[in-house]
Amino acid sequence: MEIDFTGRQMDVTPELQQYTQKHLGKLKRLLPEDPKLHVILTREKHRRIAEMTVKLRDQTLVGVMETADSRSAIKGALDKLERQAVRWFERRRTKKRRPSPTSTILMNVLGESKAGLENSRIVESERLPVKPLTLDEAIEALDAAASGIVVFRNAETERVNVVYQRPDGNLGLIEPEP
Repeated sequence: MEIDFTGRQMDVTPELQQYTQKHLGKLKRLLPEDPKLHVILTREKHRRIAEMTVKLRDQTLVGVMETADSRSAIKGALDKLERQAVRWFERRRTKKRRPSPTSTILMNVLGESKAGLENSRIVESERLPVKPLTLDEAIEALDAAASGIVVFRNAETERVNVVYQRPDGNLGLIEPEP
């Protein structure tokens, strides 16, 4: 990590530079690339102010701390930078996650034979999209479905369910056991 030090109304001693570099461990682990850190140490009467700026590709993190001691100001500013870096890292991680794509299920319709199930054969094969829906939305989609069947991922249970039109005119629901 490249660090630039600037002193306003005070000299930045090698001791303060080493102290800053020693306490950068967590910040170095959180940031993916090798960022540039700019440290500004200021002395105003009895106050010591540490301002630290990290420039990333799409973000700038700034930590400012004002105390009576230079070391505690540096430590406080680094703590603020670390908290910002953790929030930035979490935001990037959650932004990368995308909802699972809708999958498809192969539905095979078996042709009836007079001998029973032994000689059944697949007459028709169709791929149905599996979308996350509530039960009410699935019933509405059933009205528009030409096949009389809707395969969906239940939004409440996250399991695949099937709604179908029964021969007696009622609706049927197939749910897997927990």
